[in-house]
Amino acid sequence: IGGTNARFAVCESESLSLEHIQTLQCENFGTPLQAINHYLSNVDKTISEVCLAVACPVDDDWVQLTNNHWQFSIKELSEHLEIEKVAAINDFTAAAMATTAVDKEDLFFLSSQGAFDSKKQRAIIGAGTGLGVAAMLPHQGRTLVLSTEGGHRSYSPENEIEDHILHFLRSELGVVSVEELLSGRGLVNIYRAICAFHQKPAEFSDAQAIGGNYDTDEMCHASLQQFFEVLGSVAGDFALSLGATGGMYIGGGIAPRFAEQIRQSKFRERFENKLNYTDYLRKIPTAIVTHQQAGLLGAAAYLNHR
Repeated sequence: IGGTNARFAVCESESLSLEHIQTLQCENFGTPLQAINHYLSNVDKTISEVCLAVACPVDDDWVQLTNNHWQFSIKELSEHLEIEKVAAINDFTAAAMATTAVDKEDLFFLSSQGAFDSKKQRAIIGAGTGLGVAAMLPHQGRTLVLSTEGGHRSYSPENEIEDHILHFLRSELGVVSVEELLSGRGLVNIYRAICAFHQKPAEFSDAQAIGGNYDTDEMCHASLQQFFEVLGSVAGDFALSLGATGGMYIGGGIAPRFAEQIRQSKFRERFENKLNYTDYLRKIPTAIVTHQQAGLLGAAAYLNHR
């Protein structure tokens, strides 16, 4: 469940095979219970266990989504559904768990480095409606997930145009987090700032239009390239801070749409550009998770491994 969509699926116990996949618009339902009941009304299955992967911190019983209006009590939701086992996890906990279940064909490598190493710490970062970050820690043959809210760390520019972007957004927001650049609205923010930098009119106002005009509009092209560079820089920061020597995955909804463009961009150059730690980062593989339903797969993997 993200800021825009709620995706549902059913899987048999101990299985990662997803069935009855359906995507609902969050704005069309007042609560997650309404959306779940709508989904279940079209599914002829007896449900014994539920895992909800939500785009917000999950610290106790009360869950409030960061980028949409949904909020709920896990206990009350369980009672209304008459299902005893209801779990709520951070959406990037699910994204991280998905990396333990995807096939190699579901990974688009952004460098020539070797394969991911599940015996070492790994991490995942992904831009969509917001920016998610999580780490995967090996423990007694299993994978433990370290959930974070790293997408809200402060943004640090590395060149003149990024200085301009920071000042442009600071004048509007006060504090600029990396999510204000690496998300759907973040792409719009970058585009507006770059248009201002080049003294060009901002003709587009949404991320889909900017992405759709990548090949035909100079400012859209420059904005996406800037997005890819910032993504590389921030991914490198998290690889360092989380000790992700086993690999860095790129998830979220945006990167898979531009996989080849990211590979051809300065993503890896910026990922490795950390002064004395360039050699450290050069050894870390990076790949985009291209599985169509990574969040659902991760939620299923969580139920099977908790």
